[in-house]
Amino acid sequence: PLVQARGHKVDDVVELPLVVSGLEAVTKTSQAIAVLQALGGGADVAKSAASRKVRTGKGKLRNRRYVQRLGPLVVHAGETNVQRAFRNLSGVELCAVGALNLLQLAPGGHMGRLVVWTDAAFGQ
Repeated sequence: PLVQARGHKVDDVVELPLVVSGLEAVTKTSQAIAVLQALGGGADVAKSAASRKVRTGKGKLRNRRYVQRLGPLVVHAGETNVQRAFRNLSGVELCAVGALNLLQLAPGGHMGRLVVWTDAAFGQ
C-alpha cells in the first residue's frame, strides 16, 4: 500500500508492520542479510545498494559526493548486537526507539517507509 507507493520492494513481505522477535540474537552482518532475505526485505536492500551514484552539481566538491536511495529502517530498543549486525548494510538505517524522528519514518514528508521493528522496541 503506502510502502509500495513510496518505492520499496515489498512483494515478498508477509505483513506490515514487520515486528521480528529474536533479532537481538543476530550478531553478524551475514546473519542480518539472511534475516532480511527471510523477511522479504532483501530486494529492497539490494535496490538501495545498487542506487549509489555520484551526485550532480557542486555537492561533490563539498564532501557530499554520493547520493543513494533509502532502504529499510531498523528500530531497536538499544541492543548493541542489532547495531553491530546491521550498521554495515548499505541503505539500511538504524535507530533506537527513544530517538525516533519523523524524517526517518517519513523521509521528505512522504509516508510509507519500510520499518523493521524488534519485539522489544515495538513493546515500548
